[in-house]
Amino acid sequence: MAAEIIMPKAGMAMETGVIVQWFKEPGDTVEAGEALLEIETDKVTMEVEAEVSGVLLGVLHDAGDEVPVTRTIGYIGRAGEALPRGGGPSGSSVSPAPGAGPPVPSARPDSGSAGDSGPAGEALAQGGGSASAVKGKVPATPAARRLAAEYGVDLAEAARTLGASPVHAEAVRRFAARSSGESAVGAPPSGGQQKKSTEYAEAPFTASPETTPSSAPFNAPLDDTSARALAGISGFVPPAAYHFQPEPGDTIEPLAGIRGVTARRMVTGHLMIPPTTLHRDVDADALLALKRNIRDGKVNVSLNDLFLAAAARALRRCPWMRVSLFNNQVVRRESVHLGMAVAGERGLLVPVIRDAERRSIIELHDLAADLAERARSGKLRPDEMQGAVFSVSNLGMYGITTFTPVVNPPEAAILGVGAVREVLRRGPDGGVEECSRIDLSLTLDHRLIDGAQGALFLRELAELIENPVRIVV
Repeated sequence: MAAEIIMPKAGMAMETGVIVQWFKEPGDTVEAGEALLEIETDKVTMEVEAEVSGVLLGVLHDAGDEVPVTRTIGYIGRAGEALPRGGGPSGSSVSPAPGAGPPVPSARPDSGSAGDSGPAGEALAQGGGSASAVKGKVPATPAARRLAAEYGVDLAEAARTLGASPVHAEAVRRFAARSSGESAVGAPPSGGQQKKSTEYAEAPFTASPETTPSSAPFNAPLDDTSARALAGISGFVPPAAYHFQPEPGDTIEPLAGIRGVTARRMVTGHLMIPPTTLHRDVDADALLALKRNIRDGKVNVSLNDLFLAAAARALRRCPWMRVSLFNNQVVRRESVHLGMAVAGERGLLVPVIRDAERRSIIELHDLAADLAERARSGKLRPDEMQGAVFSVSNLGMYGITTFTPVVNPPEAAILGVGAVREVLRRGPDGGVEECSRIDLSLTLDHRLIDGAQGALFLRELAELIENPVRIVV
């Protein structure tokens, strides 16, 4: 009996997952424990491993599809094994209808809604293509759909021109080459050899010598990320398609994975939150001295660790900062679950230190170091990126002195930390002396936190930084 592959529920808050990419094509051999596909939740991307060994008989949802948790997305079984009709709920086993021939897999229904009952009527094709049998949707394999999106190929036109049904990846390559006048078009590796995470292959967009920007424009509508975020704004009219022509040597890759998650959340935060950003610089001499003293004790505490500790303690003393907006209700948070922005090759991640206000400096240092290392290596669990009430983003190590961070909903505030600056000031004896200063930038969700409340929080934070003994006691 074919084993179902289901969309996993990675965390209590997860309701749907988006398929980023399949690492295998239908017909490929799969080993238990092998990475089969990559999915993304609203906060993290993760690999889904095969639970059994066998052959990937077919998939029900393509890359880019948003699928409810626990829904069947594919099947693993023996080569040539008959497949159940429809992608029914987990645990079902339905044989193909007599005389109906091999079932054909289907992608998401035309409506595109993650809540649709799409499994009814979806079927799987034995032997090889993962094609859509949904009325009005061009039958195509997942690899063909990925390539079509990257090359800007109209699948319906490709199917008509080449007489291909279902459309396979090679047909997309041929059609793209014919359209551009080239004998061949560079292509990314197929699903079986595709690199994991977001290391997409660079497929050159080549144009024929007679192609010019005016004769072959790349007219792109408003991107899906922005369109979805703007769809609910009354009276919003999307701008007209813009004109863009890739040049020889340019590469094209999908906005997916962690970068896609970040894009959606930042667009939402930017468009839906009325922000105000407060800036204040603080004296950092005492904080730097504390850092040196702790280092002398053989623990390599960083400035970032000290800022996390200071923010956690300030948040404990300023309950008006611990708020979130959920379902049009203000939620006042009890614990200080502190997010810290971590930049990696795959994009920006924000792991969460839970109950940060109860941690000692050494505990915060150890937790922050562990979370940052696993964030960069892609080993965070989804629950380690959920529940933050406030985040800290430190760009000081890059030499940035001040910036305007963007609130990450449902949080209501984020702190930006700049680089240490050496400046001159008048000393107590009237002479000139050198001192260290650091700029802080606090962005607020003005629906929940007023400017004066943010200023009071910054004052409390500045007092902790300038008198850091209060941080460690």
